[in-house]
Amino acid sequence: MDSIDSQILSLLHENARMPIAEIGRKIAMTQPAVTERIRKLEEKGIIAGYKAILSPQKLGKDVTAFVLFKTNNCLDFQEFCSHSPDVIELYRISGEYNFMMKVITASMESLTAFLDSCSPYGFSSTLIVLSNAIENKLMIDDNGE
Repeated sequence: MDSIDSQILSLLHENARMPIAEIGRKIAMTQPAVTERIRKLEEKGIIAGYKAILSPQKLGKDVTAFVLFKTNNCLDFQEFCSHSPDVIELYRISGEYNFMMKVITASMESLTAFLDSCSPYGFSSTLIVLSNAIENKLMIDDNGE
């Protein structure tokens, strides 16, 4: 991966719906050359897919929390989380806790109800997000690293 690939990735990260012709204009490459580079990035798995970024607030989900969870019943807990609409991400982690969840709910009351529904699986420690200082940051620098 070179600096041109990095520029393409940066533009797609900013707007995945940007037309190939516009990308080409911004980086001074022909449309077929840009298309070929994107195809190679997709084949290598560097571009794993394209998604819409949803606004939780516009969907009425105003509370974000990270929940550390300790359980002796990991498989059942994972199954529970996979069916919960409030769990956006679930990580298996090392240390005192088994899991870390990113949870987005409509209110503190709905977060409390969610945490109550988790209690049969173990115990938790909840961290409420006050603000998001860095979001959806590009994982590479200008040198392609």
